[in-house]
Amino acid sequence: MTARTPILMAGLALLVACGGDESAPLPHVIVISLDTVRADRLGCYGGAEGATPRLDELAARADLYRSCTATSSWTLPSHASMFTGLFPFEHGTHGFRTDEPADNVHPLHPDHATLAEEMRVVGYHTAGLVANTVYLAVRYGVAQGFEEYEPSRRPGPALTDRALQIVDERIAADDGRPLFLFLNYMDTHRPYLFAPLEEIARMPPDEHPAALLEALCARVMNEGAPPGELGERVAELYGRALTVLDAEIGRLLDGLDERGVLDGAVVVVTSDHGEAFGTHGIVEHAKDVYEPLVAVPLLVKRSGQRAGRKLDEPASLVDVPGLVADAIGGAAGEELAGRFPRVPGAHPVTAEIHFARPREVALYAGRFQRQRFALREGRYKVIVEGDEVELYDLSADPGELVDLAEREPSRAEAMVRSLRELRSSGAYAGERLMPQPPTPVQRKDIDELGYGGGR
Repeated sequence: MTARTPILMAGLALLVACGGDESAPLPHVIVISLDTVRADRLGCYGGAEGATPRLDELAARADLYRSCTATSSWTLPSHASMFTGLFPFEHGTHGFRTDEPADNVHPLHPDHATLAEEMRVVGYHTAGLVANTVYLAVRYGVAQGFEEYEPSRRPGPALTDRALQIVDERIAADDGRPLFLFLNYMDTHRPYLFAPLEEIARMPPDEHPAALLEALCARVMNEGAPPGELGERVAELYGRALTVLDAEIGRLLDGLDERGVLDGAVVVVTSDHGEAFGTHGIVEHAKDVYEPLVAVPLLVKRSGQRAGRKLDEPASLVDVPGLVADAIGGAAGEELAGRFPRVPGAHPVTAEIHFARPREVALYAGRFQRQRFALREGRYKVIVEGDEVELYDLSADPGELVDLAEREPSRAEAMVRSLRELRSSGAYAGERLMPQPPTPVQRKDIDELGYGGGR
């Protein structure tokens, strides 16, 4: 973004803090990204009863968007969209083709305006706690705008403790600056933290979730076999981790409530992408744009809201900044909405994947060395890869099993045309940054989180 001078920032912050002609104080804003959580695993989205009781409780007093699409199927481009209100083809933070065992993703360019930066402008104290220490590391540009930014492989309980500590610090500061807090929980990402990390590390290979995942990857993506019982077993471990994470989110909400913060706060809960357990020949994520990988939850609890609503407007992660702006309201909300105008139902919904990470290139013979783009229009979804086109009716075929492209060529062609026009009109033309090499600690995390193929 264009740099703002400290005087201008202070002046705007003072104007908003004073409220102009409005007396209502700015609400605290908490945005929670549940890494690797697919929507259909939450009870409030039709998942198993009792799987996520605390998130279901939150949904009962929040706006629930029935359809929310992640802009990509992996962490960095999706979070960049969450922070900028832009699709990956617009912000340029996505993978690039390489046949070398190197980090092949462009960091977020500092010229982009981020939600954290703009929240500071309108008077917020900004803090970010991220458990994904690989693709949410400072070296990828996503920390811009945060006064406090802490990448640490904290499991859920430790992250919640630190989050509540920051809330306490903000309350104690009593300086008129409300809190914008971004939280990234990693417990449902490999290795699926259904137990403390040290306990999982001691598990034998035939029980360790990462080892079982590796076996499932080999079975499905190398051998071309169906996932079978192994897929069910891995999905069950993921489900257990989600239930543990749900309880942790409940503890966070209880802590906010005990501090008298929850009712007046804006709370947004979403995810950066989903997870596959063998459908479409895919395990884990970061490989395609099918629904198990990009259909994510989106809950927005507004200040004082107690009655939930289920909304049909198609949403995307690019809507997060605009929804925050709308929920804040007043002069600050208008200032933010000017920077982040997108809201659900007012723009096309797309998802994209740009080439594979080095691990996939090495393990799967270049199968995922490709670019895939999807567009949603009502009940239909088109997927484009070069000249190849797939078309699905998600209402009749939510599993994307019946390709309608040949049966409905006119619809497919029209949607492909819309997708290409959209991408060409807003394609990022700025500088492409290259990532800094990882530190030894980051290299260890890369292996343990499965990005480098380790356990």
